[in-house]
Amino acid sequence: MAEEMDEALQKKLKNYVLWLLGRQEYSRRELTQKLQQKEATPEFIEALLDWCEEHNFINEQRYVEGFVRRHIAKKHGLKRIQSEAMGKRIDRALLESVIESFEIDWFGLAQDAYLKKYSNSQDDFDHKEKAKRVRYLMYRGFSYEQIDFAMQAQ
Repeated sequence: MAEEMDEALQKKLKNYVLWLLGRQEYSRRELTQKLQQKEATPEFIEALLDWCEEHNFINEQRYVEGFVRRHIAKKHGLKRIQSEAMGKRIDRALLESVIESFEIDWFGLAQDAYLKKYSNSQDDFDHKEKAKRVRYLMYRGFSYEQIDFAMQAQ
């Protein structure tokens, strides 16, 4: 493919990006990957995404806030959120500042996650069942202290 992209393709890719952003928030990195799959040139990708940022169609702060909100709604703990953010290459400092600004009660969130899963089960359970419940909450990203607090709530 030639280094120059024709105007029709550029317009098509711009509309594609705007269509994607109309459906949900994307990070600059995610949009770059999507445009690379469509064989856009690096120069065009850079220019288009700069234009999107100028018009506030892409906003990393807003993207990270939505990312954190979605995970809290799923009752995920801090470790899970940090792990998933690393996978998406979200800036760690930005993630930490967003999490701090939300003032999340991790102990309460762990308790909510535990009660949602186990509120209808019996109170007395053996060591094997306790280990299973601890694993469940660890997978969701909670610390031992938060898990201990949550399990005493029942």
